[in-house]
Amino acid sequence: MIAFLHTSPAHIDTFERLVRKFDKKIKIAHFVNEQLLKSALSSGKTDTLSFKKEITLIKKEKPSLIICTCSTYGEECDNDPSIDRIDNPIIEYIVHNYKKIGLVFTANSTKEVSKNLLLLTSSKINKNIEILSCDCSEYWHWFETGDLYQYERGIANKIKSLKSKVDVIFLAQASMEGVRKYLIEIPEEIVSSPEFGVKKLIKKIKK
Repeated sequence: MIAFLHTSPAHIDTFERLVRKFDKKIKIAHFVNEQLLKSALSSGKTDTLSFKKEITLIKKEKPSLIICTCSTYGEECDNDPSIDRIDNPIIEYIVHNYKKIGLVFTANSTKEVSKNLLLLTSSKINKNIEILSCDCSEYWHWFETGDLYQYERGIANKIKSLKSKVDVIFLAQASMEGVRKYLIEIPEEIVSSPEFGVKKLIKKIKK
């Protein structure tokens, strides 16, 4: 069984669909704790205790794989080898293939966590990278109210400012997956964590 930890119910359909794209039969369980992200956004730091409590509940179901889809809690995942962070596979790909990286985020709590992982990954292979941040936090409230059209269009328009300045554009949060459809004219590769992460991580339980 694959167990997902989400901080928004909006991610359930996305990850259900992605797993089924690569495996039609494996059991999937979705756990949602919206308060984890709300707490991080309001306090500026992750709620370690609540995160651990949620993981403990998930482990009682004895999943073969636990995947946290919230980038903000990525570093909390790093403290427990039994948890996979959804953004690790895509960041490995980015660092190995590009030097100038456009880091796009809407939740301020994600910025430093994603940046830290990019730098840590690059240091492991002794590669210098450049990170240009694209702050789209002004559109976060649209996601919170469920208006994905305004959310995705706003982000897409802001991302256009990165054109020709970077080699790759990284949509740092799972919630931003739908932005791609508004950027088909952008020549740079646009990457995000959901599909890349699911495809790579699901292989772990098939070995």
